[in-house]
Amino acid sequence: MKISYKWLRELIPFDMDVSQLADRLTYAGVEVEAVEELDGPSTPSTELGTGPLGDRPSTPLGASDWRLELEVTPNRPDCLSLLGIAREIRALCGGEIVQPDCLVSEAGADANSLAKIIVEDKEGCPRYVARVITGVKVAESPEWLRDKIESVGLRPINNVADVTNLVLYELGHPLHAFDLDRLADRTIVVRRAKAGEPLTTLDGVERKLSPEHLVIADAKRPVALAGIMGGADSEISGSTRNVLLESAYFDPRLIRRGGRALGLKSDASYRFERGADPLALERTADRAARLIAEVAGGQVAKGRIDVSARKFPESWQVELRPERAEKLLGIRIPVERMLEILRALEIGAIRTGDKITATVPSFRRDLEREVDLIEEIARVHGYDKLPDDHAPVWSVPARTRPKDQNLRAVSQAMAGLGFSEHYGLPMSDPERLQNLFPKSEPVRLANPMSSELSVLRPSLLPGLLEALAFNRNNGTADVRLFEAGLVYLGKGEQPPEEKPMLGAVAIGNSSPVSWDRNPRVYDFFDLKGDLESLMAALGLEAETSKADGGAPSWPYRGRAAAVVLGRRTIGYAGELDPGAAAALGIEGRACCLEVGLAPVLEAMEAGRGRYAGIPRHQAVRRDLAVSVAEGTDYGAVKSAIMEAGRPELESAELFDLYRGEQAGPGRKSLAIALRYRPADRPAADLQAAQAQQRIVVILGKRFGAEIR
Repeated sequence: MKISYKWLRELIPFDMDVSQLADRLTYAGVEVEAVEELDGPSTPSTELGTGPLGDRPSTPLGASDWRLELEVTPNRPDCLSLLGIAREIRALCGGEIVQPDCLVSEAGADANSLAKIIVEDKEGCPRYVARVITGVKVAESPEWLRDKIESVGLRPINNVADVTNLVLYELGHPLHAFDLDRLADRTIVVRRAKAGEPLTTLDGVERKLSPEHLVIADAKRPVALAGIMGGADSEISGSTRNVLLESAYFDPRLIRRGGRALGLKSDASYRFERGADPLALERTADRAARLIAEVAGGQVAKGRIDVSARKFPESWQVELRPERAEKLLGIRIPVERMLEILRALEIGAIRTGDKITATVPSFRRDLEREVDLIEEIARVHGYDKLPDDHAPVWSVPARTRPKDQNLRAVSQAMAGLGFSEHYGLPMSDPERLQNLFPKSEPVRLANPMSSELSVLRPSLLPGLLEALAFNRNNGTADVRLFEAGLVYLGKGEQPPEEKPMLGAVAIGNSSPVSWDRNPRVYDFFDLKGDLESLMAALGLEAETSKADGGAPSWPYRGRAAAVVLGRRTIGYAGELDPGAAAALGIEGRACCLEVGLAPVLEAMEAGRGRYAGIPRHQAVRRDLAVSVAEGTDYGAVKSAIMEAGRPELESAELFDLYRGEQAGPGRKSLAIALRYRPADRPAADLQAAQAQQRIVVILGKRFGAEIR
């Protein structure tokens, strides 16, 4: 979010320069990512401010202004406004906030007789408030209004639209203005869109909607995407005379899903997704109606139209124990200082015996527990004041467990194959999961940070693919990532099962661009080769076979394999289904791997990962060409060869595949190099011949193989 330094000082006078302000806000948890200097008008002035924000000394217009770009965490939607930042400044350094004037002068007919509001989807829109302003004259905004709009990086449009944007940045609640006379039957209907229903939004794009979209419609057609963007058919224009001003509360999940489905973001959706204050509707509607009447020359109709399907709590109480705060913070903060901090944040606080009873306002949805209040006190009091005087203690060398050593070996082997390690969050987005695992029922969090991180991840792939897409969209063509971490599988009412997994994704070319070779796209066979190299580096013998009915839904059929270790399927590898890739915004052939780490580590600890020395004896090579049915899996053929050829047989490698007349209809020819080398003696031709005969017999019995 972007704010203006000068505009902020109109709401709360303070003595800090812009650099000090940026530091204080960042230390208090509202990070200032960038500061940009803006040039003011060329003519200096020291006149009193005469705009509707109040008559008080203004900053000289010739002086520079600064635009601060803030990174507001998802749990702090109250800071998505200048008024919210003013509250932070009051708590940090004192001062009094100059509250925006929301007093409305009403005249004419009652608003309820001029327009009608029908809310069909009461879950999607629990509350809708509207004001009507008649007799407006739409024109260019006055200079003071244009200056404020431009100071936060917006483009002035007209006096009505600019007022709604001003109030959005000032008070933090999105508004939308409709041309009342362009609404069929002067009616607003809040409902779900019909499948394929068209709407041309304010950006001039016609969009096809679906029932997952919440729309604002009139009696005939949609006129806006609720909480996201208005429609072109009802926008304010030079011919507008009567305005219906919308101030509503929408379900954050619906707004997020609807915007994501259309790839559409706006200042309004950014705030609605994080949870607007349902009790701020009247104030923002009144503030905007007052300013529209002032700058556009209209009059505000009597009363508001207020359609509510649910009653929202105005506040709730949380108890705080000062001694608990002292134990958690390691510092004693006087109770009076705690009360001062809470009250400056507009949290009602009184001392009752040995406790503080805090009354939390509706705009602070993030404050539910005692520890939340302690965090507020700590950040405002100053994290730099927390003690850092721990005495040094003697340390003893840590003993690394074999399991940890083996886990490190897995990471080192993946890094050696060219993969970069990724560290993802244990939480995931349920919508992204549906693209990869449509039938999954992930473990939902009782108190999520946001709706986009509301479930525990049942797989590592969604996070890895999101990182892959991010890197591709930022210009990195060849991406290879891996992660070793826990996934969480739901078990009904029981606690979720934690399962260690290894995941990997890759996209781009199989090798760096070079003058002596043509680039080739990384594909399933490259992934299979990397998997075999990983297992060889760990001293394990894993095999791949056709993905059976237990395979997940994300692999592209025909380009997937089950990973088998000791006759146990431990995971799957394959190319990502093109439909899932498109839904995740990935262009190209992405390859994925996910295997269970537990059986891999168990096999390494059991000694199956021990390394052998360099062979002392020369090997004997024999080639074998067999014809098998077209659908025969080479992995199964190789397993049978190794089983029949031991102990003399060391390896079997496919070096040629032929399909044609000589192989026969519906058949293929496999040419396999067999390397014989017993571990304890030189290889003999007779022993190699006997082992090869055993191989031929078992291939004939199991696969109907014919020697060529």
